[in-house]
Parts: sequence; C-alpha cells; structure tokens
Amino acid sequence: MVDRADVEAVIYRAAFVAVRFGAPASDEQSQQDIAWCLEPLTTLGRTQRAELGALVLDLATDPTSSRETFVGMLMELVDE
Repeated sequence: MVDRADVEAVIYRAAFVAVRFGAPASDEQSQQDIAWCLEPLTTLGRTQRAELGALVLDLATDPTSSRETFVGMLMELVDE
C-alpha cells in the first residue's frame, strides 16, 4: 500500500503530461513519461507498473479515455 499523497502526485503528473505534451513523440519519450509519472510509487510491482504505464500513455493521447480506470487503480493502492 502507498501514501495518498504519492497517489495524488502520480495523478497530477499524468495530467500534466497529458495537457502539456499530449501523445509521446517516440517510444523513448513514452518510457520517460511513464517513469516520471510513476516515480512516487516506488513499491509498485512490475505488473502494476506496466498496467499503470499503459494507462498513462492512453491518458496522454486522450485525457478522458481511461481516466476513471487510472484513478480507480491508484486509489486501490492507498493506505486507509
């Protein structure tokens, strides 16, 4: 489980990437965007990181496409 502040930081970063940059220009840029967005979540496993990373890219392309799924997955990680 993770701290709520870390989850909020990831949501902010993903929104920033989507609004500021839009769809990544290259695969390398995609990987950098994912790494930066998910950086606060240091305890993620490989599968969770891959799933959330795919959603980050979806959001960058279309900010409304996977928003609910993305936020829902992140909120499941929060320590209550």
